[in-house]
Amino acid sequence: MSAMSLAKQAYSAFNREKPHSSITEWIEILTSKSYDDEAYDGIPELVDSISIQATGPAEASRAIRKKLKHGDSHQQYRALVILRALVENGGQKFQSSFADSQLTDAIKSLAQESATDPKVKKKLLAVLASWHSQFKDDPSMSFVANLYKQCKPADTATRMRLEANVLNTGGLDYDGEYIERKRREEREKREKKEEEKRKLKEAKEAEKAKLRQEEEARRRKATQSKSKRKPFNFEQEKPQILTSIASASQASSNLVNAITLVNTEHDSLQSNARVQECLEQAKVVRKGIVRYIQLVENEEMIGTLIETNERIIAALEMYDTLSKPHVTERDVEEVQRGLAAANMQDSELGKLQQKQRAAVQRSISRSSLVQEEPSSSVHPDLQDLTFGAPLGAEQSKLPPPIRPTTSRYSSDDDTRHGSLSDYSDYASSDEETHNRASGSGLQSARRRYVTVSDDDDVDARKYPKRGLLQEDDPFADPFAD
Repeated sequence: MSAMSLAKQAYSAFNREKPHSSITEWIEILTSKSYDDEAYDGIPELVDSISIQATGPAEASRAIRKKLKHGDSHQQYRALVILRALVENGGQKFQSSFADSQLTDAIKSLAQESATDPKVKKKLLAVLASWHSQFKDDPSMSFVANLYKQCKPADTATRMRLEANVLNTGGLDYDGEYIERKRREEREKREKKEEEKRKLKEAKEAEKAKLRQEEEARRRKATQSKSKRKPFNFEQEKPQILTSIASASQASSNLVNAITLVNTEHDSLQSNARVQECLEQAKVVRKGIVRYIQLVENEEMIGTLIETNERIIAALEMYDTLSKPHVTERDVEEVQRGLAAANMQDSELGKLQQKQRAAVQRSISRSSLVQEEPSSSVHPDLQDLTFGAPLGAEQSKLPPPIRPTTSRYSSDDDTRHGSLSDYSDYASSDEETHNRASGSGLQSARRRYVTVSDDDDVDARKYPKRGLLQEDDPFADPFAD
């Protein structure tokens, strides 16, 4: 194969033929009708072929020059697209050697000829303008950068005539308003783009303003809800606080007991349903305790709340420590010390319960003492009252209470008195019976009374109207007889 290639090169050199390799074939293929105007397919392969050959840039320039001079409008357009891509991606080697005199002459001729397709001429001016912008500051590429100045029309009027000539040459009827219409279309496009940008900007600003208003409304609502919150009243919340303390203490105890009952050799704390239930309950009740700690200002109650919270924390720390994959003896000792420290502190609730138990015990003892003294003369309703000394006892500074005394006459005769009939003035039909019944009473009663009648012989019982009044008594009843 090497001998054959050497023979071909020798034959070509003898006949003075230009080198013809894959570069020319690539350019021939890429300028065909099968490729669109702006297609870049196959150009990377062409760049690789040029870079691996010493005569690659010269062969590529020659093939492109042929397409610019002798190709149709599509081939010319494709040649300009390929040339621009090679300049941008071919590297320093291609940039410094592609612009030979023959290629530049073909470019100038294409720009100045009136028969050139307007589309091709527009593309050519765009390519030259990009080279001018890219290489204007590079002294080594000044020739390439100046091609734009050499090929562009001198002034606006010349450019307009050139465009008109191009249109007429292309078979189009030139209208004097074409350029103005073109400018107006470009201005309308530009204004349309600016309007779209402005609308998009306004939409974004409106969206931002809406979000800002919503955020302010939420913040204002949150502030109002906070300001309308009912102030904390300790006296009203005290029963609920005590209930929360009791629930929290029970939850911490339940968690500790549930953890203690788990056999870690066959079961784990994470998989034990009872432990997880107690854990969730402890977390829930702790939220209420923490809330009351922040609100309560009573010294006694705040101490109880803090201690209850510490108990829950100790139980949670116990769960965290014992739920490790590997639990050591040191961990167990720390848990025991933490629980002991949490339980050694006397809670205010416990103290209150102790006081209540002591009061109940005192009441029971007092009731038993009352039952043991049945002979007490104190009324049961007055047993709990204290007057400084036992009820009924004589005081040194007070006179003794009044008590009923016995009669001065202790004999039976003295204590027997007459009945009411003995002193009545009715006349009984059975006078003798009446006299006998009252005789003994009258005899005993006579001892105590003094006889005031002048006539001792007159018996008042027989003659009730005699002996009581004088016959000449001016105050006597005139109708007594």
